[in-house]
Amino acid sequence: MENMLDSITDGFYALNKNWEVTFMNRAAEQALCCTREEVMGKNLWDFFPRSREGRFYQEYERAMNERVSVHFEECYAPLGVWGSMNVYPTKDGIVVYFVDITEQKKIQEKIYNDGQNLRAIINNTRDLIWSVDRQSQIITGNQAFWDRVKKLTDKNEDEVTNADFVEERLKVFFESYERAFTDEAFSLVREREIEGKKVYEELNFNPIRDLHDVVIGVNCLVRDITESQEHLHKIEDQNKRLREIAWIQSHRVRVPVASILGLVQLCDLNDSPNAEIISKLKISAEQLDKVIMEITGLTDDLI
Repeated sequence: MENMLDSITDGFYALNKNWEVTFMNRAAEQALCCTREEVMGKNLWDFFPRSREGRFYQEYERAMNERVSVHFEECYAPLGVWGSMNVYPTKDGIVVYFVDITEQKKIQEKIYNDGQNLRAIINNTRDLIWSVDRQSQIITGNQAFWDRVKKLTDKNEDEVTNADFVEERLKVFFESYERAFTDEAFSLVREREIEGKKVYEELNFNPIRDLHDVVIGVNCLVRDITESQEHLHKIEDQNKRLREIAWIQSHRVRVPVASILGLVQLCDLNDSPNAEIISKLKISAEQLDKVIMEITGLTDDLI
């Protein structure tokens, strides 16, 4: 029996009615960082004084006194070891069979923390983020998305179905799902009117693939780009006005300046009583012509 219990990879030990250890296998020695010689005949709670913390004492005592089998998971804090504990009553006391699940707990904790971090990231935005499966059923969404759903349907996360999205203006989403199911990632801009004001939204759709690279769903994101679109329209309007100014500079303003220069050339400065004035007029006209040409050169790309 001892050889068999020593050959298993999970921990095993036995206690008598005085809580003294009567047997411990090698796996239990390794998990609890002790030897059977050190612990045999010793009171478990004295040898591992902090083992009274958590659920160990409570569950062991229940198995001992009520003669029932119990199962629980607990961590022995001094060693940082998690065990999946199975306790069985025997004629002389109880036996404990446990599996070291420390690595599993670490993985579970990492998955949980990663999930919490991801939720914090996707909820820390006003963008709507959600995903759907191949049947266009919603898998998950961030808080901003569910707030929008509540506003549209007056239903909570666990109540809403595809039947609640039948409005014509939502048709674009179901059409986009089908497009993304063909393994295409794309984005588009939607313009709509809310309470008399134009609103622009950028819609992004990306396929979700499984381990075999098969598309199993779609990740979606809607971002309000009204402010940036309004800024873009403002820039376009300014560019239009600059083009008009450039055209006026190169056509309408330069023509009279050229005429002035031509007339000045016709004047005989030697015979004119205003020779000095005409000379200065010529210089000023040439300077003005040069400025106009510089402005026209700077705005050539806008015309």
